[in-house]
Amino acid sequence: MTFFETLYMAECEGLLPTRAGKINAVIRIIKGYPGSSIDMDEFRKILNDYGLKYEDLSEREIRYINASIA
Repeated sequence: MTFFETLYMAECEGLLPTRAGKINAVIRIIKGYPGSSIDMDEFRKILNDYGLKYEDLSEREIRYINASIA
């Protein structure tokens, strides 16, 4: 495995502080959420924990999050 493959895998797991890594970390947290749904305030708090804001997410990022947790 190359160094770049390792970085890619780490980013997919949400282990890198890149924007994509942070979004993947948020997805991982949401998937592990104990309830069957999550309210917007809790979603915003999770985003904030990773230095993200809902207002700053692009439509593509929102679609990616929705598709990943569905």
